[in-house]
Amino acid sequence: MSLSLDDLGFRKGLFIAFLVGFAVRLIPEILSYPYPIGWDTVYYAYRISDGALFGYWNDVFSTWLPYGIMTSLGNITQLDPFMLLKIVAPLLYGGTSAGIFFVAWKKLNWSVTKSLLASGFFAFQLAALVVSWQFYRNVFGVMVLLFALPFLRSDIGWKETAGLSVLGLLIAWGHELAVVSLFFIVFGLLTLSVLRKEKIPYRLFVAVIPALIVFLGNFLWVSPNPIPLARNMVWLQDSTWAHPGGLFFLTDYLSVSTPIESYGSYLELFYHVGSLFVLLYAIILPLISVGYFRDRALNVWTVLLLVGALGCLVMPFSALLLWGRWMLLLVFPFTFFAANGLWKVTKSLEGFSVSRVLGWFKITKKVGVGLALLSMIVGCLFMAWPLVDGKYGVIGWEGTFKYVPSTMQSSSVPLRDTEGVIEAYKWL
Repeated sequence: MSLSLDDLGFRKGLFIAFLVGFAVRLIPEILSYPYPIGWDTVYYAYRISDGALFGYWNDVFSTWLPYGIMTSLGNITQLDPFMLLKIVAPLLYGGTSAGIFFVAWKKLNWSVTKSLLASGFFAFQLAALVVSWQFYRNVFGVMVLLFALPFLRSDIGWKETAGLSVLGLLIAWGHELAVVSLFFIVFGLLTLSVLRKEKIPYRLFVAVIPALIVFLGNFLWVSPNPIPLARNMVWLQDSTWAHPGGLFFLTDYLSVSTPIESYGSYLELFYHVGSLFVLLYAIILPLISVGYFRDRALNVWTVLLLVGALGCLVMPFSALLLWGRWMLLLVFPFTFFAANGLWKVTKSLEGFSVSRVLGWFKITKKVGVGLALLSMIVGCLFMAWPLVDGKYGVIGWEGTFKYVPSTMQSSSVPLRDTEGVIEAYKWL
């Protein structure tokens, strides 16, 4: 007898999806208490302690909203910034898990049971946990984008257009990659409508105009200018950013030299890109293949993320910046395909072929469930495994450590060294 949770209804299902995501993300925060985890976490703590929402007039065009929410919470609660972030991170992750449920139920018309399967599967995925480990703005932006996805369709009314405009603004004020995803999906849908001689969804374009204004302001006045960190951080000035033609959103990956990105040859770049993809998605790739389905918005988003993640292998001299971040974001559309694949194989007696080419390679119920459980075990190990000798976790290898830590139980320094680093800075 198969387990069915359909009687719970939408609201209870959404709440359960949030609770599961919140509880999963709370685990590494409890295990690392009282120390913070994540490379960027210290900067968020600084922004909270600074207490200022805007530093310059053009900040209104920046991705200020996550900082504004965290700063306001800090001012209201008077909690230590690092303690506040230990609460905010699980809340954002819970909201994102709820967003996965919302897309599955509202957009894909999946049952409550299948939608909960997708959100629960997502909560334990390595790539999702890596994003939540430190990229809080990124999580916020994609979380709102998920709640906007079901309304990205050609037949929306003016009421939905107004609501989508508000969500678009929140995304634009949340994170750059999230709002680029929004625009790409909308213009992709518009293009497909023109090519297929369908009714053009003008209201979609109208809905994203406010977000487009904010984004263009960010593009012109904020993003091209470096963030003034010198007053509160040690900054290495010997980095080479290598933006072709001076375009800040493009990178020459064979010339760039930063603490994160530096490749001596194309083969080294290929090794790093391939290593990260294998680490993040090799286990669930068969489920993704079996469960792939056509949905215009999700398919267009997947194309953008694949271009951002793998475009550096096609045009290494001029590709979208931050290929590793684009690759991490693939977990969002991949979750729906993998969850659908898992659902299909659990309902099948004979299993499904991975592809027409590999017709002999079938994913049976046992194999599908095994792959799903294995991917979730990897996520659990990433959350909880402590650093061995203060240096090594159990996830990844030399080609992935720049982009994914070997365990969530770490920050810019090993947790056991945190007190010593604090004392050293006080002494300085």
